Amino acid sequence: MKSILLIVGLWFVLASAGAQNESTIDSLKFELTKNQPDSVQVKILNELAYYFSYQNIDTSFTYARQALKEAEQMGYHAGNAKAHLYIGNAFMFTNQYDSARYYFNEASKICDRYNVKKSAVYSSLGILYKAEGNYEKAIDTYFKGIAYDERTNNHYGKFIKLINLGNVYSKMGNLNKSVEYELQALKLANTSKNQNMQFALGTLLNNIGGSYAQLKDFDKALQYFKESLAVNTKNQNTKEIARNYNNLGVVYHEKGDLEKALEFLKKALKIREDLKDEDEQIETQMVLGTVYGKMKNETLSEFHFSKALQIAQKINDKSLMSEVYLAMSDSYTLQNKHSRALQNFKNHAQFKDSVLLENNLKNINEIEIKYQTEKKDRAIVEQQLKLQKQKAQNSYMLGTLIFLLFMAILLFFLFKQRQKRKNQEILTLKREFQIKTLESLIEGEEKERLRIAKELHDGVNGDLSAIKYKLSSLMEMNNAVIKEAIAMIDDSCKQVRAISHNLVPPSLESFNLVEATQVYCDNLNDLHPEINIVFQHLGDAVNMHKKAEINAYRIIQELVGNSIKHAEATTINVQISSYGDNVQITVEDDGKGFDKNQGGASGIGLSNVQSRVNYLKAEIDFISNEKGTSYTIDIDKNEFNDD
Repeated sequence: MKSILLIVGLWFVLASAGAQNESTIDSLKFELTKNQPDSVQVKILNELAYYFSYQNIDTSFTYARQALKEAEQMGYHAGNAKAHLYIGNAFMFTNQYDSARYYFNEASKICDRYNVKKSAVYSSLGILYKAEGNYEKAIDTYFKGIAYDERTNNHYGKFIKLINLGNVYSKMGNLNKSVEYELQALKLANTSKNQNMQFALGTLLNNIGGSYAQLKDFDKALQYFKESLAVNTKNQNTKEIARNYNNLGVVYHEKGDLEKALEFLKKALKIREDLKDEDEQIETQMVLGTVYGKMKNETLSEFHFSKALQIAQKINDKSLMSEVYLAMSDSYTLQNKHSRALQNFKNHAQFKDSVLLENNLKNINEIEIKYQTEKKDRAIVEQQLKLQKQKAQNSYMLGTLIFLLFMAILLFFLFKQRQKRKNQEILTLKREFQIKTLESLIEGEEKERLRIAKELHDGVNGDLSAIKYKLSSLMEMNNAVIKEAIAMIDDSCKQVRAISHNLVPPSLESFNLVEATQVYCDNLNDLHPEINIVFQHLGDAVNMHKKAEINAYRIIQELVGNSIKHAEATTINVQISSYGDNVQITVEDDGKGFDKNQGGASGIGLSNVQSRVNYLKAEIDFISNEKGTSYTIDIDKNEFNDD
């Protein structure tokens, strides 16, 4: 009899998984009610679409489509690509694979066109191919994604794809390969503090438990399933919790504890019905039918098998129909109802033959096309041979000329390749020299700022204070001119102190980027009461190398200063967001904006900003129109810290 373990599916995780819980969703909804910059609004909508994909697909659709609409209107490419990705995920979760493929391909095109990170696109495409049963294509896609992640130093993306590779090999029945990649993923998770990896750990543990279950080591399988359930419950990962319950039910069924099996299987079915996961409902319904059959409860056994068959017919999956009939046949065999078992086995064989026939017809068509192509090729070769016999001498001369031409082209090609390698080496050396020069210039600028600040504070400010003291001693004369001079000296002292602090902010030296930026914005609000400068910090604490913090702070100074001097803005929003290894800085104003094509983006200040962005190996994106100007700088802490 076929083991029920063979129909236990191993679910997957997406590449952008994060710590999913109600407090995160509530926090995002609250941020959405605020008057956020347009780009931040799109990011929040996309995050909500992602989190709801694990809880409510309809809500996920709503947020993703709204994010797509706003991202397209403002030309925000990264937000546009993510919105396409999350809409595709929603379609895939509801088995609408053609629609999912369209949105994944659109997301991939946007990423390639605008140099947007696409690790998650590889993961979703691989999952789609796996769901369609195209395992070779899924494996190829995952390996391409892993190569991309290694090039971009994306450990989490590689971790997810290793899990999914193990999943695919398990589906193919190659448990040794499955365990190999699962253990590689587990090793990555154990050596990383990445919160996303800790969230995905629930899925990985579930997969390892599934491998042990198929190897009939049920005690180890229960151990990993229970560990996985604890992690998934903490993270509120509803899909994986349903899978935990289903797997626990199957293992308890295999161990002979049918009551315990029913307890977990009913929980799994309830969640999967709420999530409208039809493939997974079929799986649970079949196991329930088998368990009730063993308990001699024919009514409930037939009820669950019938439900499984109805869903398989609804989604027109003949392979699943064949599996349901086989499970029914096995169940009736155990109940000694051999005529019914035989009838269901015939139905199983009929649908299996139908699937095989469809595959064979497809293969026959491919062979026919290949045969016709080869036939045409042979005819062309024969015709060429005939012409060669008629013109032997000319062919010989022509062959000699072609050979010489080929050798010349080959030599030219080799020369060009060698020259290209040399040029590449020269370019690499130039870039390294430029980076070192840029670092020296930035460090020199900071040292000069410190020197000027000290001279202003210790020299000019001291002299002004001494003059004020001497003039104050003459105040007994009640001279109005002296009073006015003292007031002017006080103003000069304040300006010198402000210049000194602006050159080398004490808050940046003593504290961190967030605190320094808060102090900077507060001081500007005092100096410019006509402008409302708002600062926000979202997400985790910002822990960066001090050089990186100084350069990030100078970028904020330059962008805010430009808004004050040139934009005629009434409101300036400054935001620092930190999630995992990524830090994002957003500076947005409601000023008059400028035309990128008329030199507005090539001033000395913005060149300074671009130099610092290059030094941080970060990415900058900005939008400017009559409604205002918005700058977004994305910093990967690993990129800078690795140096």
